[in-house]
Amino acid sequence: MRFAVVDTGNCQRVDGTLAVIAESGGCRLNDSADGTYFVKDPGGKAIKAEVRDGSGMVAKFEFHPYDERFWYYDTRNDGDTVYGQICGISVLPCSKLYAAPGTSNVIDYGIADFDIVEGGRIDMNLYDDANGDEWISTILLGSS
Repeated sequence: MRFAVVDTGNCQRVDGTLAVIAESGGCRLNDSADGTYFVKDPGGKAIKAEVRDGSGMVAKFEFHPYDERFWYYDTRNDGDTVYGQICGISVLPCSKLYAAPGTSNVIDYGIADFDIVEGGRIDMNLYDDANGDEWISTILLGSS
């Protein structure tokens, strides 16, 4: 798995290894699915996580602080998916588990909209099953 926590005010990577490219209106992170773009949001922090296997990316998850949305993708049409959730001060105990809808498309995605208190702590949990028993990773964002 690869990830980045991004300060969306200045497009600086706070944690992780994914490359962040600063642009005039926000922060771009390239990937093989559709790329990621976080709108500039002074004081905001974003998360992008790529779940990978030996053949490449199988899923990705993004938390966008500007509009407080959680994007979740299945990037390989292989009959399997990865599940994600948001936890934090404004989302207690945690959101439900989200997974992209399984269709015949190569890339499926969904978007969940949250109302998070400005500066609230956000964490992202990733699982390999719908019950949340097969934990993959937790990414700590800190303040949103």
